[in-house]
Amino acid sequence: MRIALVHPYPVHAAGVGGVTRVLALARHLARRHEVHVLAHSHGRRDEEEAAIAEMAALGVRQRVFPRPASPPWKKARWALAHAPYFVGHNRSPALEAALAGLDAERGLDVVHVEMAYLEPLLRGVGARCVRVLAEQELMSLALERLRAVPLRHKSAYQCYIGLELGAVRRFEAEALPRFHRLYGITPGEAGRMAALSGREVDVLPHVVDTRAFTPPPSPPERGPVLFVGSYTHHPNVEAAFWLMERVWPEVARAVPGARVRLVGPGLDGKRHAALQALGAELPGRVDDLAAEYRHALAFVNPIHSGAGMRGKLLEACASALPVVSTSLGMEGLAARPGIECERADDPAAFAAVLIALLRDPARRAERGRAGRALVVARYDVEVVLDGLERDYATALSELRGTGPSPDARAARARPEAVA
Repeated sequence: MRIALVHPYPVHAAGVGGVTRVLALARHLARRHEVHVLAHSHGRRDEEEAAIAEMAALGVRQRVFPRPASPPWKKARWALAHAPYFVGHNRSPALEAALAGLDAERGLDVVHVEMAYLEPLLRGVGARCVRVLAEQELMSLALERLRAVPLRHKSAYQCYIGLELGAVRRFEAEALPRFHRLYGITPGEAGRMAALSGREVDVLPHVVDTRAFTPPPSPPERGPVLFVGSYTHHPNVEAAFWLMERVWPEVARAVPGARVRLVGPGLDGKRHAALQALGAELPGRVDDLAAEYRHALAFVNPIHSGAGMRGKLLEACASALPVVSTSLGMEGLAARPGIECERADDPAAFAAVLIALLRDPARRAERGRAGRALVVARYDVEVVLDGLERDYATALSELRGTGPSPDARAARARPEAVA
């Protein structure tokens, strides 16, 4: 098959969050298919050139396209349009033309996008190409939750984007039915997408390479408490401050010598200084993320907003690192509190569970073993992406009249499908 993957950011090995799933998918598909990646530029030319070279080494051609300039008058026009701001912001004529050109050249079989707001970029793709949406974070759900975030933690942009909830819901209801296959990243989000689209929606969770993220030869006796994320994503910023302001003081008092390490890019100078003053180690982007998990004592995921599934939890579990998370942070992960993980939602409870883990090496080891067994069985790249690859082939047969009709999809044995 000829497959195009469309993503809002360049795909590369140093990426975090949703980029890791697209990288895994490109690597998986390139073994048997012709794969192209089309992405928006993030403005860092050296990193983009490295990303293009990384993909080329896998046999994947990645092209990166600048977003059009966004002067104030254009932003105002987007704000007043029927479609939400993010649709206009991501409408790159160059990327759209390149995608249409790939299809016109020799025909695309599948075009796969990871965010619904990229759907308008597919307008030039012909009717014989299967359109797939594997949503990483349903925007309407994320905006609903953003409304609950205290005003003091919101930027001016977040205050504005929160007003677009109605436009986002309209756009999703119009755009989702244009895809031949729909996937939500959690069962809850798949259900919402099914209600919006009136279609069957499957679950495609985050994935982890359990051969790249592995336990250390022996559990570390000393090490930091770890949190990982891109701090250009506001829920991670909010989580970091909640942890350092409301949880960590109690942990530091109870466990002398305890350290906390917040790994990932994107902190501005003011936030970096504030978190550092609260006692956090802030290395920024690291070259070997797997080593960070192996050297830590516990992983924390104090997420209180946003949507989607947190791939960092899978990486931590694959590394046999015990996890403490909020309920929201665990969405989509079939982990049982007290068995594969620990769960707490208020600061005192979160601190208490974390303190208990740090004081009990046997408990840490037990949670770590159970967490790794879970992700190996259910979230490994091969387990998840083999099924997606088969879905591509089935959808292509249905579309071109060489396989079951669309009505036959209801008979597919997909236990996590939602209609």
